[in-house]
Amino acid sequence: MAVLGGDPFTDASIRARITLVPATENFFRSLSARKNLEVAFLARGYARAEARSRAAAGLETVGLTEHADRYFGNWSRGMRQRLKLAFALQTESDVVLLDEPFLGVDPPSRKALREHILALGAQDRVVLVSSHVLHEIESLTEQVGVLARGRLLGFGRVDQLLQDIRDDHPQRVSLRTDAARTLGPALLGLDHVREVRVLTDHELEFVTEQPSRAYRDLARAITETGVAVRQVQTLDHTLEAVFQHVTEAGSRRL
Repeated sequence: MAVLGGDPFTDASIRARITLVPATENFFRSLSARKNLEVAFLARGYARAEARSRAAAGLETVGLTEHADRYFGNWSRGMRQRLKLAFALQTESDVVLLDEPFLGVDPPSRKALREHILALGAQDRVVLVSSHVLHEIESLTEQVGVLARGRLLGFGRVDQLLQDIRDDHPQRVSLRTDAARTLGPALLGLDHVREVRVLTDHELEFVTEQPSRAYRDLARAITETGVAVRQVQTLDHTLEAVFQHVTEAGSRRL
């Protein structure tokens, strides 16, 4: 495996250009946030004055300056994750590896983490995020890789992966209409529709095994029934759908 043109396992100069932000805690609980960052920068090889300067800059960047002298062990999960990113933002590494940055983090903290991760990418670095919180990944990047059992099963833009699986993967579609109970039976009569659920008088969902035909046939059913449709939404047009389909297909091959 080559990273930055070399082997990170044997070449220290390559490792020096990589920053890992692990899922596990890598700071000392008994030290303050400021001291933890200073120690981390010293371990990275920076001089003491430079380590202090970078620690202060990192804390300011992620909005933690007012908490700088609190013990790390008393912090919330979200604040701890932000401190890890403070370190990554102030290194000069070309590659940043983030392992499960959103794990156990509440929604407000996730928003802040997204902004800091996007800031890393804006610094013209390679940022690789490993995560099972797929909707957050979808909001960060257009390009993903799907791993299972140590093997890369899919790689590319999310929209292209969705296009690739569209006719192989049953798709759920949600409709808002003025007469769901009238439109439902018409959809159930289509040979590629395997399930219709009427949720309310104005909302239904159906599952189609041939998405490429679904919308053409839906338009015909609407015309024939005379029902007004106010919203059509594809529920499975997500990274979660890509992950499920690719891993299931990969498991059959393994």
